[in-house]
Amino acid sequence: MSQIVRPDIPWLRSDKPIRIAVVGDVILDEYLDGQVNRISPEAPVPVHLVTNSFHGAGGAANAARNIKLAGGEVYLMSVIGNDEAGRNLKDFLGKDQIDCKYLEIVEDRPTIRKTRITANSQQIVRVDWERVHPIGIDVQERIMANLKKLVFDALLISDYGKGALPIGLLSNLLELSVARNIPAVVDPKGMDYGKYLHAALVTPNRKEACEALGLDPVNDFTGAELGRRLQKTYGLKNVLVTLGAKGMVLVPAPDTAESKVVELPAIAREVYDVSGAGDTVVAVMALCMAAKAKMRESMHIATMAAGVVVGKWGTHPITLQELETELRGRPNPDRAGYSSLNKMINKETLRHIVKGPEQRSKKIVFTNGCFDILHTGHVTYLEQAKSLGDILVVGVNADESVRALKGPSRPVNNLDARMRVLAALGCTDYIVPFAEETPLELISYLVPDVLVKGADWKVEDIVGGDVVKKHGGKVETITFVDNFSTTSTIERIKKQ
Repeated sequence: MSQIVRPDIPWLRSDKPIRIAVVGDVILDEYLDGQVNRISPEAPVPVHLVTNSFHGAGGAANAARNIKLAGGEVYLMSVIGNDEAGRNLKDFLGKDQIDCKYLEIVEDRPTIRKTRITANSQQIVRVDWERVHPIGIDVQERIMANLKKLVFDALLISDYGKGALPIGLLSNLLELSVARNIPAVVDPKGMDYGKYLHAALVTPNRKEACEALGLDPVNDFTGAELGRRLQKTYGLKNVLVTLGAKGMVLVPAPDTAESKVVELPAIAREVYDVSGAGDTVVAVMALCMAAKAKMRESMHIATMAAGVVVGKWGTHPITLQELETELRGRPNPDRAGYSSLNKMINKETLRHIVKGPEQRSKKIVFTNGCFDILHTGHVTYLEQAKSLGDILVVGVNADESVRALKGPSRPVNNLDARMRVLAALGCTDYIVPFAEETPLELISYLVPDVLVKGADWKVEDIVGGDVVKKHGGKVETITFVDNFSTTSTIERIKKQ
């Protein structure tokens, strides 16, 4: 089957992979999930019965996972201890094909480990293993030497304040980004943001911004106010302040063409766990800036990605498939032509967007066809189909099934081209391909409220009609416009 046209994701536009170098504190996240059903006889404390345990990656390691699983390439530079936690972290990252050869093994500190003891998707307690002090000069020099050998499109600095980014190393990293004319994106920590001078983008959350400015976060400072104060106090360029449920605000560098403050609301959804959402935002912003995307577009994509990961329990990255699904369902209104491409989806994405019949508040209409050379008969037919409900889903025969139905000379236009034209029609909502001879599998998957075919079909012979009727739906036929068909159009062209 021909490929579905993807949403316009900036780092996929390039003819070569976008590569990001990530430097910072890596963390092994460990979860001990279970149940609390009784109080200990030894002391008045709950007894936690572990039923499941698993590992995750935090800090710079989570940022690296976000980049890799979202379709970028990543070099990860940090330090780990000579211990089991370090080996577990490397094994975990290796499953995502992330190269760990630049993780320096040191003897003077353990691998940072955070163990979360949880029950019923709630944390009971977190236990941390760490020894916070700056890494040695020799390790800093090795990190810089390795970095200088590599070619990459952006630098992501993930600072969790654990010692992997001493002032000297930070300064050298930012100097390298300036010398190579590539953006450096910083997830910051601490009280002095002067150390991030020359970074292209700094992404504090509201609490972090207040701490860096010596302000009480209880006071009602806006994201724009905090961003401007950070710029004025520390001479920073672009500042992106994340505001949790209130979204994010970008205060652009004063000397850039995009000088207007940009505010984007968060996507309303149930939040299970905010762990790692900041890593996702900074990773997506780094990918977008490496691909030279505009800031507003980058923020839109970062907001979508963060909205997905906070809906997961535990620290999890965004995947390319998840991001594509989210962007199809929520197109960027600032990007011309983007919304029509979002109509072109696959079966799995369709079910993600359109609820089952028992949960629907809108009436779903389904029809299907080859739609090889679009003409007025097709348009009239589809407009009438849309009038029978709220959402029109159009199933389109893949190229191989068109050949089986129409002969070896068809289709004239391939699947992607046919879907693209259908997507541009105002009456269509979703365009879904199918490779089978009939759309029965697709109809059974969707279970539309109204199934539509042309009047040349008898209602009792329409494929999938029994499925629709079984669930209380209707089967309708629509009369074709006289003297219009793809076959007759082709014949007229041949005679000219």
